[in-house]
Amino acid sequence: MSESNNLPQAISHKKLSFLLSNAPKEKVGNLGDFEISDEEHLVLLDELNEWELSTKSLLKKISSKDKNLLNEKSSESIMALGALEVHLNMALQAFNAFKKDNL
Repeated sequence: MSESNNLPQAISHKKLSFLLSNAPKEKVGNLGDFEISDEEHLVLLDELNEWELSTKSLLKKISSKDKNLLNEKSSESIMALGALEVHLNMALQAFNAFKKDNL
């Protein structure tokens, strides 16, 4: 925790650019390093497709905003449900981008 106390409150764009340009490059692994069999790949795709269907169904239920469901909930609870809805939509967008690459 003491390290976070040493962080500056602000940084200039020039200083940030300098730090980024001089930072050591990350080693990014190749997907070939994580080879999976065709069967494992198909199982993963099937599970992702099931996840997509259940997520879309859940989003329909959330977006219907059933008044009886939300009547007894606090404003924090309702905001949390809204955040969940947003994150599920972003996850679906990410999955659609993944599917485009795998066609």
